Amino acid sequence: MRRHLTTLGLFLVSLPSLFFLSSCSDDIPAESYYTFTGEMLSDYLRERPQFSEFVEIIERAQYSQRGINLMDLIATYGQYTCFAPDNEAVEAYLKANGYGSVKDIPDDICDTIARTHLVNGRAFGTEDLMGATSLSSVNMNDRYLQVQEAFSYVEGGDTIYTTDSLEIEGKADIHNTYRLNRSGIIYFDQCNDSVENGIVHTVNGVISSSNQTVADLIDENPNISLFSQAMEATGLSEYIRAHIKDASWNPDLYEDKSVYSGTQWDYCHIPETKNFGFTVFACPDSVLRETYGIEDLQGFYDYARSVYGGDDLDVNDPANAEALKDLRSPLRRLIGYNILKQKGMYADLTTITTIETTLINPTEWYATMDSLTTIKIERLTVTKYISSGETRNTLYLNRGDKSRGCYTTGIKVSSEVEGDYVNEGLNGVYYTTDGLADYGETTKQDIFNTRMRMDLYYMFPELMNNNIRDGRTSNLWANSNNPDKNVTSPNYWFPNGYLDNVRVNDDGIFLFQSQHNTYSSYEGDEFNLASDVNSYDITFNLPSVPTGTYQIRLGFCAMASRGICQFYLDGDPQGIPFDMRDTNIETRTGWFALTSSSLSGDELEQAKKNMHNLGWWHGPRAVFRYASEGSVDGSSASKVYFSDFDGTLRYLLCTATLDENVQHTVRIKSIWAVGTALVMIDYLELVPKSVYGVEGEGMAEDDY
Repeated sequence: MRRHLTTLGLFLVSLPSLFFLSSCSDDIPAESYYTFTGEMLSDYLRERPQFSEFVEIIERAQYSQRGINLMDLIATYGQYTCFAPDNEAVEAYLKANGYGSVKDIPDDICDTIARTHLVNGRAFGTEDLMGATSLSSVNMNDRYLQVQEAFSYVEGGDTIYTTDSLEIEGKADIHNTYRLNRSGIIYFDQCNDSVENGIVHTVNGVISSSNQTVADLIDENPNISLFSQAMEATGLSEYIRAHIKDASWNPDLYEDKSVYSGTQWDYCHIPETKNFGFTVFACPDSVLRETYGIEDLQGFYDYARSVYGGDDLDVNDPANAEALKDLRSPLRRLIGYNILKQKGMYADLTTITTIETTLINPTEWYATMDSLTTIKIERLTVTKYISSGETRNTLYLNRGDKSRGCYTTGIKVSSEVEGDYVNEGLNGVYYTTDGLADYGETTKQDIFNTRMRMDLYYMFPELMNNNIRDGRTSNLWANSNNPDKNVTSPNYWFPNGYLDNVRVNDDGIFLFQSQHNTYSSYEGDEFNLASDVNSYDITFNLPSVPTGTYQIRLGFCAMASRGICQFYLDGDPQGIPFDMRDTNIETRTGWFALTSSSLSGDELEQAKKNMHNLGWWHGPRAVFRYASEGSVDGSSASKVYFSDFDGTLRYLLCTATLDENVQHTVRIKSIWAVGTALVMIDYLELVPKSVYGVEGEGMAEDDY
């Protein structure tokens, strides 16, 4: 036996004693590196006998969106990542699945296997996998390959591969590498081979890919059987199984557009798909029993009643089956609140792009499957805000804002699922947690007693479900009128009807500019509203929050190419028309450079108050852009903080009383849009009176 995989343990955190380990990208002798010869990926695979069976699989696969053979596609220019299983890996797959040869594999399964092992548009090296829980772009099967740390060592002349970090202690010739989808492991000495149109890594197993829905995957995991029963009883599993793809979406009815955004032409694509997606936060049976005393479905229902109230039902009585599925059922509400309408891989549920993570924890707010509710997802990065028992760089649900003195222990989300269970399916992904999140009165009072900064990307589920923010954060300006999505991170425009919670008039062009870390945009991307005929009108749903009085602010970047618009809340105009142009900023807004100001103490607070009284706020101190183009991570460029740039501002749209039982809407209508003048809709802030109404020391709103 040349190489094999041993017991797949779950000890995946690097131990300090293992720091001496070398990875497959930095420890290979020079003579072992592949010599680049200008081959295309197709040539590389065909000319190496160890891939002959994988080549046969690829040659039977069709690239469904273009109707061409997949092998022909990877013979063309572009950027591809190929995780290539060698013949030994394919033979193991054939044996495990009862096939005599590759010829016995059905065509559709060959297609799935081939596309699972290929990523189009990105060349991922092993350095990109370091610390990742999944690839940041989907493969050609529209899935995110999940990543685990793995190791190799030599024993008895064999090279052994394992994910158990304890197993390698005291072993010889140890190397780091990575396992994909809990199946194929990259050979440490056969990785990062460059070809003309991408990069190749050889793997020791055929990478698995489930065609089941996320509800089915949850049903197969016995560790979360109670949560699965509750999903079935409330009809949520049935709903998820029925929502995979919107078959009515036809991108051929529309054309890509090139839109001038003031400094450049942005080539905007039409989304090719309209997939549905879900993220489920499943509380394990052990936690339900030990923490909540829940032993069965009846106990689950009774606990939900303790949070939401509701009728006393016997859940085992068939006559009550439909009542459990009612949207007002306490169990339906509780389970629905732990399910997002977006498919979010662990690293993508928040972003660090433009966020100074030493100052604020990256935080996002999501709508849930419980109608008119919002859940907070926070990644802990700021050391001073981490309490005993909390884990840095880990996600938490509904964690209280410690900076405002209302700390509430959040629900910890695990990036790994215990055991070798697949947790990403056809239309979603699930993670296990150490508790149940709920939208009860305590949550409303504590978790929402904070400034809620909401990037529009997370407000529209279709974007995450269709890989619109594709993980390719770039500092390159979009190439004018270049239709190649591989040139830089692609931009998109959304025809009326594509985004379910958005209504645009026929003249409006609602477009998404992708992540660029030199843009003056929160999280690096932004939405713009343009028009071919100098007018536009858009209405979209406002995120739901507990009943109360709030300031509603808009974060944006003022530019000469902006327009003038009128804002409406629930159809009613708010204030005077809003001029987004960068004219007379200091005079209009009272702006001054916040962190470099010579003012201090009471003078500084009064200057900020004067600005707020005019309806303006500085950009956040904990948000930045890179000053100029450099490396993609910005390491060669200095940072410009939004608080010190007069173009990045927050504007008070209105102060209003919001009702948690009503779906509120925001409307933006052009007043002046001559010459394709744009309205920039970057992010919203919903700020409760308990935050904006406090002044002076202590609980006053911070500048971050």
